[in-house]
Amino acid sequence: MQSEPLIGLICDHTSPVLAGDIIRAGYRVVRVTPEHLEPENLQPVDAWVVDCDDSNEIAEATVWLEPRLVALSNRPDPADIKAYRGWCERIIVTLDRWTADIRHADAARTLSEPGRFADVEGVWVIAGSTGAFGAVKQFLRRFSHVPPIAFVYAQHIDPRQEGSLTLIGAANRQIRCSLALGRHWLNPGQLLIVPASSRLSFGRQGEVYSTRDPWQTPETPSIDSLLLSLSGIRPSGAIMLSGAGRDGCQGLSALAELGTRIWVQDPETCEAPSMPRAVLQARIASVVDSPEGLAARLLTMYPRPC
Repeated sequence: MQSEPLIGLICDHTSPVLAGDIIRAGYRVVRVTPEHLEPENLQPVDAWVVDCDDSNEIAEATVWLEPRLVALSNRPDPADIKAYRGWCERIIVTLDRWTADIRHADAARTLSEPGRFADVEGVWVIAGSTGAFGAVKQFLRRFSHVPPIAFVYAQHIDPRQEGSLTLIGAANRQIRCSLALGRHWLNPGQLLIVPASSRLSFGRQGEVYSTRDPWQTPETPSIDSLLLSLSGIRPSGAIMLSGAGRDGCQGLSALAELGTRIWVQDPETCEAPSMPRAVLQARIASVVDSPEGLAARLLTMYPRPC
């Protein structure tokens, strides 16, 4: 069983209120005073919280802390019990959001099973950046049944937050979402999330392995590199969703030459339209539609079994 996330609490007073609230919310806590923030004094934690009179100054002075720093500004005087307790409650809500990726990433590693690649009727790649998370949720909600498709989903994200992408599974509980850390398999009705922290290797029998090699690009994961690595299994289709930049256009062009269908989210429905527009300018897309419309077209191609 995975341990509960460990929270580093930077505090300059002896009030046990926030520490107690964090523990009751299901976390472990280690306390550190501002005077002992030297790297050699610190143990690895999952998140940091600042509970000091000068919390803003502490937050600015500790930007080097990893993996992340949670600090709500304007902390009220602890003597103002009502205001301070309300602030503590907001801290807990913020922590729950920030550490959801840790909890879900640990759970997601066990969701893939071997031996079902023969049942996969098509491998479809979904890619994007800014705005893609919302677009994928709209896309998944449209599925009234589980199609015999294995989805591979790549979105630019900070590696420290990659696990949060598994939350997309809440959009449609019928489709299982897994973060591709370790060894996985492409299965029907599964959405395999490409990690931002490491590259993937794909086998011809549906095996997927995360490697020790990082992505060699400013954006992680590199959508172009991912798409080029998929040429061996020849995806049935690839869908470019909302995003900024041109990453993915080269890889999609290479897949199009192999016969892969290239679909694009309608730029008019995108939060950031430049990635879909780059694909349209390359004249390789055969379908342009909203996320819901793209899902509806897939349902027509892969109808519910009689």
